Order: sequence, then C-alpha cells, then structure tokens
Amino acid sequence: MHHPLEQAITDYHSLIENNLTDAEQQLELLIGQQLDKGVTFGDRPLATSLRPTFLTEASYNAIQDTVYLIRQAVLSIAASCFNDKKTLIEDLGMEEWEIELASIPTNVIRLSALSRMDSFLTKNSFKFVELNGENPAGIAYLDELGKIYRSLPLFKKFETRHPVRFVSPLEHTHAAIRFIYHEQFDGKSEHPSIAIVDKLDVPTIHEFRLLQSYFQRRGHTCVIVDPRDLACRDGWIYAGDTRIDILYRRLLLNEFYEMKDECSAFLQGYLAQKTCYLNTFRTKLVHKKAIFSFLTDERYTRYLTREQQEAIHQHIPWTRMMRNEKTTFRGLQIDLIDFVRRNKKYFVIKPNDEYGGKGVTLGFSATQQEWDDAITQSTKGKFVVQEVVDIHKEPFMMKVGSSWEIIPTIIDLDPYLNGPLMGGCLTRTSTSNLANVTAGGDSLPMFILRHTYESPYIQPAD
Repeated sequence: MHHPLEQAITDYHSLIENNLTDAEQQLELLIGQQLDKGVTFGDRPLATSLRPTFLTEASYNAIQDTVYLIRQAVLSIAASCFNDKKTLIEDLGMEEWEIELASIPTNVIRLSALSRMDSFLTKNSFKFVELNGENPAGIAYLDELGKIYRSLPLFKKFETRHPVRFVSPLEHTHAAIRFIYHEQFDGKSEHPSIAIVDKLDVPTIHEFRLLQSYFQRRGHTCVIVDPRDLACRDGWIYAGDTRIDILYRRLLLNEFYEMKDECSAFLQGYLAQKTCYLNTFRTKLVHKKAIFSFLTDERYTRYLTREQQEAIHQHIPWTRMMRNEKTTFRGLQIDLIDFVRRNKKYFVIKPNDEYGGKGVTLGFSATQQEWDDAITQSTKGKFVVQEVVDIHKEPFMMKVGSSWEIIPTIIDLDPYLNGPLMGGCLTRTSTSNLANVTAGGDSLPMFILRHTYESPYIQPAD
C-alpha cells in the first residue's frame, strides 16, 4: 500500500495521463496566468510543472517543530557567543562594517524578524543547508501561485479525492510585520505606510508589485522605491511626499554598502529609529552560512538542550569555516584542509555570504583540479565547507518536447519563519544539483494533504 503522499502523487500523475491533450492545455493556462499576473522572475514564469508539491499534515508539523528547536538553538548560541568581536570576525566571518551596522540600537528584538530556512528533502527526512536571515523572497509569488493552481480544472478534480489546505507565507508575513511594528517597535499608526525598498532593476520587481497590491488591499499606503530616492526628514524616512512607517527592506546589506554614498538617507533613517526597518541591520548575525558551523561544533552545542541537540544532529549537516585548522568530524580529529581535499565527494564548498548558488563547488561533480582550485580560492576569502546532503528525488510528470515523462526531481523545501512561528513553505524544484531560482529552478506552491497524518520525515533517533 502506498504512503498517502505517494498515493497523492500517483493520483495526480494519473489525472495528467488520462487526458494528455487536456493536460497540455492546462499547462499553457498555468504559464499564461503567471505571465498575466506577473508571477515571473524577470520574464520567466516560476512554475512549469503541472503538479505542485505536497506534504502530509504530520510532515508539516514535524518540520515546524524542528524549525522551532533549531531557531532556539541559534538564539542561545548567539546570546552566549556573539558579544565577542573576535568571534564574529574569525568564526562567523563578519566584516567590520557589518558589525558596526549590527551594533546600532533598535527596538526590534528579533535578530531576524522575517527569515527562511532552506533544506533539501532526503529519502526519509530533510536537511537544512542554510538560513536566509536577511530578506527571504518568494512570499507574494507563492500566494499567487497557490490561487493559480487551485483554479486549474485538473487540480479541482484532484481535490475531490485529496482535500488540501494552503498556508500563505504572504498572509503570515503581513501579520508578522504588523505585530512587530506595534508590539516591539511601538509604532502608533493603525494602518502603517509601507515602503518596499530595493534597486528597481532586479528580476524580482514583479514580486514587489504583487506585494504592493496586497498591502494596498489591506489598507496600507505602499510604495516601491529605490534606496537612492529616499529622503530623511526629522528622522522619518520619506518616499516622495509619503512618510514611511515600515521600511520593508529587500535591499541586501552588501548592496547597500557598495552604494552607501548614494543613499545616505537609508542609513540616517535607521539611526533615527522613527521608521521601523524590517529586517533590521542585525540580520547578518544569523544570515552567514557559518552559523551552521556553530550548530555542529560541540564546543557550542554542548550547552543546548537535549531536544535542540537531537534536532541539529538529525537535520543540520556538518559545517566549518574553510581555513587551515584542526577540528573534529564525526568524532575524528582532522586537519581540515587536507581532509577536505582528500574526500571531495563528501563535501560542498560555498561562499559564506552569497545567494542563488553563486560560487558553490560540489565535490562529487568536480574534477580534482576544480576541487583543488576551489580550496585555494576558499582560503583567500570567506567560505564554508559543508557535508554533502543525500538528496532525494521525487517523480514529477513533465512535458519534455512533444511527450510527457516522469522526471526525477530535487525538492528544496524552505519554511518561512516569522519570529518563532512557521508560516508556509517555499518549494523549489530542479533536475540539476542546484534548485535556486537564479540557477534556473522552478518555484512551486506547497499544499498540505488534509487528514493524512503518516509522515516519512519522522525518524527515530540514531
């Protein structure tokens, strides 16, 4: 007998196979609706699979519980270790200017009010590979995609046998923004004005417009603005004549620093703390990929609770800053550089602070020369080495040329966090080893199968 998740996938594929002509028409409808509604990354529709992703209720709950434990572990380590500048520079890989920005006082308590933990599905579980603590994208795209899929006749037919529910990250994010503005920042406006701030030539500009439309429907004045076009008057951020209560920061701090002389108001407004910035400038403390080095080093984890340690053991791959040092790997004392060089198929090297798969070298697919070059490069900059995750591939029935085929596909499962609460998931799919949208992967809405509680992701401890 199939597991409920497998049965749902089989049934969805059967609906496609039963009428391939109709399936092709609905695939065109799926693409067309994305183009019409601006659900695109640049000019590219985000979803090209007629089937979305599914989880059982138990799987969703298990992920939610795990995320909470790992988040609490991160906060415990940050509280005990991140008051030392040397630790932040040498072990977390922060720059002097990042520490300076992070030290600016703010009423917002959370290190990252809006974040996302990115994981890969394995055969029987899931493994987080990084924490996007700065400004996670995708929430408005997913909200629209959820509506588009539920409008498809094929999906409606599927729902008659498999009732589902959809958790909108956009709704959860909106609630979190309002909560933080009122309860932590002590904002006074009943319907705070919002500025979505980023450079305007980015491929996610379409999502900004979806966000703007959503916020306006919820009673907010909302503008999309380049940080160089902001003004600071009496401590308040202004976009034109609009005084801004909440600055929804989609601008990366690295990008701000590169053009800081062109957008002085952006920093002035943060220093004044009249406009509420979400996220704050403290996000780098948890955004760096080296945070996973702290989570997998007994020097820091031995003070955590047993439940936190077990969640880390099950769901966080071994990670270290890439440098010439002796450390431990699965209880063994190793010379890090030499060990990684000789065991490339077990490791991935990635920049400590990049996104979209930039600069990532996968040991199992690299030649020895490519791996040696990556090691040399990593010792000149700030990189981490991480144990390879044994990624599971799930079947997707896809249109390939003129035919439909079952394609083994990687699923990147990325739950959004609003403080301690999980609010939906981004799922990205790819037939390659990188599932980032910027690397060509799809983004799909994730639906929860109601009334099916068995979970393939709840495993006994080792």
